[in-house]
Amino acid sequence: MTIARKLKISFIYVSVMFVLFGCANMNLNYEEPSVEVTSLKVLPINGLAQNFEIGLKLINPNNFALPLNGISYQFTLAGESLANGVTSNIPTAQAYGESRFVVPISTSLIGGFKVIKALMDSQGEDVSYQLKTKLDIAIPFMPPLTIVKDGVIPLDQVFRKAGK
Repeated sequence: MTIARKLKISFIYVSVMFVLFGCANMNLNYEEPSVEVTSLKVLPINGLAQNFEIGLKLINPNNFALPLNGISYQFTLAGESLANGVTSNIPTAQAYGESRFVVPISTSLIGGFKVIKALMDSQGEDVSYQLKTKLDIAIPFMPPLTIVKDGVIPLDQVFRKAGK
């Protein structure tokens, strides 16, 4: 091996070490964002599917904006899987800010019956939910982030506009 080739290989190794050392010492002070359910609206039945709209709020506790390529979500209501979906129309959550958006979901006739039965079994009490979201953050080298949020929705809010 020639001296020029050895110098070239040594230069590459040293460069890689500097890059790795620099990345290891970066202090991003990254905090995980949170996703909350702000509303659940029952829409009119369309064929054999029951449609809903879920209002979501993405809270960004970081000092940099969180642009998103998209979000996938799974929504469980009263212990029964209601629906899941994806959307790419999500506003950027600014630094120390939040973004609010509404996502449509629909459930099949069978899935709807399971949820209705679970709601009837709750005997008029508030209904528990679980929202599992996967955020595709549009920042290089940042992997998708999965967030699970458990909560309770008052039944009067679920059926408030169902009759309209």
